[in-house]
Amino acid sequence: METNKLSIIIPVFNEEEVVNEILNEIYDSFKDVESYEIILVDDGSKNDISEFIDESLNKDNLIILRNDFNIGQTSSIKRGCENSEGNVIGIIDGDGQNPPFELKKLYDIYIENDFDAVVSFREIRKDNRYKKILSKTGNFILKFFTKSKFKDLGSSIKIINKQALESIKLDGELHRFIVPMLEKRNYKISEYPTSHQFRKYGKSNYGLNRLVPVFVDGILFYLSDGFTKTKRYAVGKLSLLLIILSALLNTLVIYQKVVNQIFVHRNPLFVLGMISLMLGIFIFSLGLFFNEKDEI
Repeated sequence: METNKLSIIIPVFNEEEVVNEILNEIYDSFKDVESYEIILVDDGSKNDISEFIDESLNKDNLIILRNDFNIGQTSSIKRGCENSEGNVIGIIDGDGQNPPFELKKLYDIYIENDFDAVVSFREIRKDNRYKKILSKTGNFILKFFTKSKFKDLGSSIKIINKQALESIKLDGELHRFIVPMLEKRNYKISEYPTSHQFRKYGKSNYGLNRLVPVFVDGILFYLSDGFTKTKRYAVGKLSLLLIILSALLNTLVIYQKVVNQIFVHRNPLFVLGMISLMLGIFIFSLGLFFNEKDEI
């Protein structure tokens, strides 16, 4: 039987006020785990996070990586994974809102069962109303495009088999798509409730600007069948949808001409239909220039 080693990845950005508290709670929660490491990825914080860590917490199993500039949470998770020695990856945010003992609970479930990933949903969100609305909107967009069966795709606390995590696309803002991408590849995933805490320090960077990449990535996820298909496939699917839209609009134009006697050249739906058709043909032609193996 394979011996498990856990690598806990914590992406942090300007979290110097809470980092010692998180590390202390992780050491306490995982004291009965024989082999694990903590990989703290400082994502270009204003101050070097290593300068704020108490000497008593700077143990041999703590690895600190610092990005030269802010590359985002997903890329920080990817960098942590690339520098990990474990065959099991734990992910937890560095803002202190997800208690580390909940990560330990997920790890125990992973060890005791035959899952590829154990993820969480926050039973009671401890955020202000504005952030709750944004988060629910983002989760709705995610579930709409991915058709995921899981409740809380925005929850950052996860335990994942390293091989499974390495099999998916990790860049941009795709940390929110980790679970749907694993679903698309038929990995065994289980979801459990976890507690959530109010943010004690600092200010959340989550705002309306975060919904735009979620929406765009959602479209790309849909077009590429969960990032399992190539650019050519995605472009072909998009052009087909535009041509179908054109056909539907022009069918409606013909109906209005026959029933309501609306002249074709005066009907804005005709213009939209023709634009959709030409755009679909153009995108299809563009897709011919992509190599069959080019990934999104």
